Amino acid sequence: MKKILLTVALNIVFALAAFATSDIPIAKGHVHDFANKLNQPQKDTLNAMLKMYFKRTTAKIAVVIEEDSKDDPFDRSLKYARTWQVGTKDSNNGIVFYINVNQRKAFVQVANKLQGVLPDGKTGEILRTYWVPYAKIDNYYKGIIATVSAFMSVVEGKEPPKVELMDQAPAPKEDNGFQIPFFIHLILWIIIAIQIYSLRTDLRGAKKLNQVEKGELIL
Repeated sequence: MKKILLTVALNIVFALAAFATSDIPIAKGHVHDFANKLNQPQKDTLNAMLKMYFKRTTAKIAVVIEEDSKDDPFDRSLKYARTWQVGTKDSNNGIVFYINVNQRKAFVQVANKLQGVLPDGKTGEILRTYWVPYAKIDNYYKGIIATVSAFMSVVEGKEPPKVELMDQAPAPKEDNGFQIPFFIHLILWIIIAIQIYSLRTDLRGAKKLNQVEKGELIL
C-alpha cells in the first residue's frame, strides 16, 4: 500500500514539474481559446457538445486557439498533445485540434488508438473540407463546429455532415410581388406631360387676358 501511494505521489510530482517547466497551460475543459476568437455562449456550446461526445464514446477532443507561438505550429500542436495526453489513459483515444491565428495554420494530433480511422490523410481531408472554407471568412466558431462534427462522425463510423457556408452574402431574391407593366408607366408619363402642358397653356392664356384687361396688350 505504501509503495502504491509513493508511486502515485511521485507521478504527481513529476507531472507538476513538467507543467512548471512547460509553457503549455493546464487543460481546463475541452475548448481553450487563448486568442479570444469565440464568445462565451459559443465556448459553452462547444464544451457541452464535446463533453457529451466524450461521455458517449470516451473519445476526448480538445480545441486550442492561439494568436501565435514562437514554436512551429505543428510542433506546438504536438507539444499540446504530449503534455495534455488527451483521452482516457487506457483507451489513448484523444484528438487535439490546434489553430494558429496569425500564421493561419491548423493541425490535428490523433492518439494511437484513433489513428486507424483518422490517419494523416483523412485528417488533412477533413481540414480542407470543413475548416478551410470557414477559416477563409474568419468564422472560427462554425469552422470548429463543422470540423469536430466531422471527427465525431468518422470515429463513430457515420457520414460526415455537409458544409454550407451561410455567412456569405445571400443571392438577391426575385421580387414576385405585383409590378406595373412598362406600357402603363408610359401612359401615365404621357398623361402627366399633357397635364403639365395644359397647365402652362392655361397660365399663358390667363396672363394674356390679364394684360388685355389692363390695356397692356391689344389683340
